[in-house]
Amino acid sequence: MAGPRLPVDAPPFTPSPYGLLSVVRFPSGDSPHWQNGVTWQSHCLVDQGGTTYDECIAVTGTGSIPEPSTKTDNVDSINRGATPFTPYVRFDCSAVGLINAQSAATDALNRSESFQVERSFWTGLVDGKTLAFPHLAANTTVNDAQGILLQSPASIVVTGAFDVATGLGLLEEALASCYNGMGVVHVPVKLLPTLIANNLVKREGRDGVNGQLGRQLRTGNGNLVAVGAGYPGTSPAGAAPATNQAWIYATGAVFGYRSSVFFTQVADSLDRSTNMLQLIAERNYVLGWDCCHVAILVNLGVPVT
Repeated sequence: MAGPRLPVDAPPFTPSPYGLLSVVRFPSGDSPHWQNGVTWQSHCLVDQGGTTYDECIAVTGTGSIPEPSTKTDNVDSINRGATPFTPYVRFDCSAVGLINAQSAATDALNRSESFQVERSFWTGLVDGKTLAFPHLAANTTVNDAQGILLQSPASIVVTGAFDVATGLGLLEEALASCYNGMGVVHVPVKLLPTLIANNLVKREGRDGVNGQLGRQLRTGNGNLVAVGAGYPGTSPAGAAPATNQAWIYATGAVFGYRSSVFFTQVADSLDRSTNMLQLIAERNYVLGWDCCHVAILVNLGVPVT
C-alpha cells in the first residue's frame, strides 16, 4: 500500500508581463481620498499649434511682408474625471489546516486581478453595470453633475477593417495628431502573435520598481503597448468583432491609483454552519488617461503576398 502523498507548495504564479498594469503610472504618496475618484485638467491640442513670424525681419524674396495672422486658441483645457472600482476574489476553504489565510487570498487575487482590471477598463462594466469611467469601448460622452468629462467617445480613425500594419499606422498617426507624445496602444491577447509576426512591436525594460514602469512592449514609434487578457476586442459600440478581427484603441498616457489589498478577518469569514472560511481579498483602483481616445478595426494574421 502506497504511503500518503507529500504536501508541497504550488508553483509560484507570475502575472502576464505585458498587460495593462505594465503601462500604468501609479503616483506614490498621494492622499487616500483618490478612492472617491479623481479629477484632473488635460491640456489637449486642437491641432499641433501655430507658427508665426515678425513682419519686421521676415523675408519672402517676392515682395512686402503682410502682417501675421492673429494667434488663435488651439488648446482645449478639459476637466476630466475617473471613478473607482474594486477587483476582488472570494476564497472558500476549510478552517482546518489553513496555515496562512491572507497569503492564500492574496495568491488568489494575484491570479485574477489584472484580468478584472483590464475587463473593466475596456468595457466599463463593474458587476454587470457600466460604472468604470473612463473606459475604452465607448461611443458616447458622459459628464458628471458638475460637468466634468468622465467618458469620451472613441473616435474611429477610418471605417473598415485593415491589415494590422496599416491599421496600427493609421491609429498611431491619429494619436500623434492629437497628442504628439508617448501614448498607449491597447490590444487584446489574440492580436499579439500578429503584431510579432509583422515585427510591429519590440520588447524592452525589466521588472518595475517602486511604481516605475518595467517590462514593456513598444511600437516602432515608441508608443507603449498594453496586451490585455481581459481586453475582449469589442467595438466602441460594444459589439464583438469577427473571429479573425479585433478592435484596437490608442490613448494618451495612462495613470492610476490603487490601494493596498484588503482582507476580511478570519473571525468574520467563518460560516459556522459549515465550518468553512469565506475569505475575501480586494483592492481599489482608479484609472484614467490623457487627451486622446481613438480606435480602428484590424485583421488578424500575416498578409499573404
